[in-house]
Amino acid sequence: MPDGSLRRIRELMSIEEGRAFPEEWVSSRPVEVFFATNRDQEGVFPGPNLSFGRAQVEVRDLRGVGTLPDRIVEKGPLSLEEWKKGIGGSSEWGILVFTHGFNVKFEEALFRAAQIAYDLKFQGRMVLISWPAGGEGGILAQTLINRTYELNRRHALQSVDATMQVLREIAALLVPVQLVVHSMGHEVVLPSIARLAPELGRPWIQELLLNAPDFDPSEFRRLVPALRASTSRITLYCSDKDHAMTASKKVNHQERLGSCLRQDGVDVVNVSEVDDPGFTGLGHGYYASRPLLTDVRQVLFGIGAKQRLFIRKAPDGARSDYVLRK
Repeated sequence: MPDGSLRRIRELMSIEEGRAFPEEWVSSRPVEVFFATNRDQEGVFPGPNLSFGRAQVEVRDLRGVGTLPDRIVEKGPLSLEEWKKGIGGSSEWGILVFTHGFNVKFEEALFRAAQIAYDLKFQGRMVLISWPAGGEGGILAQTLINRTYELNRRHALQSVDATMQVLREIAALLVPVQLVVHSMGHEVVLPSIARLAPELGRPWIQELLLNAPDFDPSEFRRLVPALRASTSRITLYCSDKDHAMTASKKVNHQERLGSCLRQDGVDVVNVSEVDDPGFTGLGHGYYASRPLLTDVRQVLFGIGAKQRLFIRKAPDGARSDYVLRK
């Protein structure tokens, strides 16, 4: 392991020792989530403006790792300046940005952001970028999954400009940034990062973590140079047993990045051993589970894939570089 990585681990561990969660037992703890969204008031369609805010989500200790909290203690709007001041106050650990995937309501996205921050024991600021992902309402519309998928994808593409604006504000804070994306959220985030690359002209993301990306591999290859210019490292978690990727392939008539495809300059990690959905599950929600968060924690410490726990090199000819072990 490079000496620089060891120094970074020691630095972060010393920060954590002084700023970790209290040791005494309590039944629940509030997790602060700053959010930015272009959802309208109903939360389904893109609104005319971005809105910013802050929420406190109660997370119970007696809860399985990966399970969602169930109560928002407080939620309110912030001006852009108040929001930037709030998220810019953690210069040591910085910011963890999360963008959700397909068919996720705003409240659920807040819960998921809080769960990830809590289970990772992340000591910086948690930021949620939420785009209009969800059905039009009513049982029939929710049942027609293809209709909801197409609606969500259209809204994702319409959300790129708004997301660019949010990421531009985050990059200007000059604090460490880690960015976690799930599923269709890649349609929002990846083009935003790529378009900002010439404008910013520097790496501003420490770790870019792509989870089950519902994204065109050929388009991803086109964006990789701009993405690599914007981040120190890209890690792609995928599964060749992800049933949601199989369904998306049928809808889009092409392979999806989240089904595992090696990419130059990207650490591609197959997680199917630790998240085999069998015949009944989707195998698509692994990004918030204990095995993945254990690996993500090590990624945030700056540890390379070859040195991380529970990682092995994939065999020659595999569709990934590494395999996350049971």
